[in-house]
Amino acid sequence: MPVVSCHFTDGASFEVDADSGESFLEVALRHGVPIRNQCRSGTCLSCLGRYAAGSGPLSPRPGRPSSLLPVDKEQGKALCCVSEVTSEGDIYFDYPSDEAGPSEAKCFIDSIEWIASDAVKLTVELADGDWLDFRSGQYVEIAVPDSSRCRSYSMCTAPNDLPQLAFMVRILAGGLMSEYLTTIAKPDDVLTLRGPFGGFAWSGSRSAPQLFIAGGTGLSPICSILHEIRNVAGAKPPMTLSLGCATPEALLAPDYLRLLESWMPTLSLRLSAEFGDVEGAVMRGNALTAIDFSAVTPQTEAYVCGPEGLINAATKKLVEVGVPATNIYYERFVASGAT
Repeated sequence: MPVVSCHFTDGASFEVDADSGESFLEVALRHGVPIRNQCRSGTCLSCLGRYAAGSGPLSPRPGRPSSLLPVDKEQGKALCCVSEVTSEGDIYFDYPSDEAGPSEAKCFIDSIEWIASDAVKLTVELADGDWLDFRSGQYVEIAVPDSSRCRSYSMCTAPNDLPQLAFMVRILAGGLMSEYLTTIAKPDDVLTLRGPFGGFAWSGSRSAPQLFIAGGTGLSPICSILHEIRNVAGAKPPMTLSLGCATPEALLAPDYLRLLESWMPTLSLRLSAEFGDVEGAVMRGNALTAIDFSAVTPQTEAYVCGPEGLINAATKKLVEVGVPATNIYYERFVASGAT
């Protein structure tokens, strides 16, 4: 039976005896290995591990989808929930073994504001006695009232805005949370949050050019990161934010983004729409159209958030112009639908 050694940043190691044919995540959790996890379906990237060099002990399980990009697989990364053990070896996790897991908190709705033709900004405040630590770029699950379902949303606010949090939410026809927010929800309603989840976060670099690419509500975690950068003392890196939506009416909070640009002298804003009547500063195309890739350098750090097609296209283009895969951070957004 192959033995896989799991290593964490605090020096802790765990050995897992595992036969092939079963999800490594399930086996590891039974052995008490504290691997981050949420969706268990290959989507959220929470259970991401990496190999030190060469091939590792895990292989993708047949027929299981994965949101890992080809460049991630080339770097020796694997999602434990959709992988099985095929040989002995080591896998490394970029967090300590005693990291606190997700917590649950109650909050009250402060406001629901339309910020585009098909998106709202949900602002909540944590209830007295409840707290939720998070890093800019992370997300939480919000329980849909009067149902057994949860929906995942990234904060668009930064940690220093607590106890207030805000989320950019795409309104979908027939969506459970969409129906609640647009027809039932009112100020002071109580919601339950669980989290945080995700590893999409700012690197902390003050000198490397920062390129932020967002599709639709993929803007939400990027706004959280931009707020963090604005709040830190000292020099700010050169930054470009490119937001693309289907139509000009679907662009999320353009007036606010222009205000943010005026507050941050090193930030340059690009807005694009694929359809409809574009005018003024809005370009025709998607979030990649407005980017001058000839000015992108190998030192650039890129943050991409939105649908899978945008992430794949952006990653391919960034690698083509010389950005190392290690400088590309991404978060994939998937619509939940009505169920």
